[in-house]
Amino acid sequence: MAILAYVVAAAIGYALGHYVLEGAAAAYASILVSYHLFLGFLVFAADQKKGFSIPILQTIVTHLAVLGLLIALPYMRAHVPFFGFVTLLVPGLAPFEVKWLFSGDGKVTEDHAGDTEVPMQNASAEEHEAFRDYLLGKERAFRKPGMSVNQEFNLWIKARAGKKAQASV
Repeated sequence: MAILAYVVAAAIGYALGHYVLEGAAAAYASILVSYHLFLGFLVFAADQKKGFSIPILQTIVTHLAVLGLLIALPYMRAHVPFFGFVTLLVPGLAPFEVKWLFSGDGKVTEDHAGDTEVPMQNASAEEHEAFRDYLLGKERAFRKPGMSVNQEFNLWIKARAGKKAQASV
């Protein structure tokens, strides 16, 4: 589906630049229209759960910087022999911008609000000492993104209690 959208966007840009407009306006319109058509398709067809990977203001500034790059391309039409072919390739930059700006970097934090917490005050001094050693270690098996140290302690203490129960059986 994306390939078809790419071909349609490039064809519309090509037709606009070669048959509808003339001069510099044709070059600018060809690039900007085809790029934005394909960019719009990719943004609206993307997974809506991810959202912006950077704040909205930075997203706008970055998109304007990409547009600055695209606007600079028609200045090369006097030096590039097959500029019409180059304008067909411009929508190919849109997937990079979509991935970069709208990926949300795939991190989904888990909600640990429903976890039952055992207060750290109920733990013995030996358990606190062992947990401190666990925190200083390189492998922290119970660490998860968005989790507090107290929640990590609760998971650690439950696993430790489970190991003690298995060892006593």
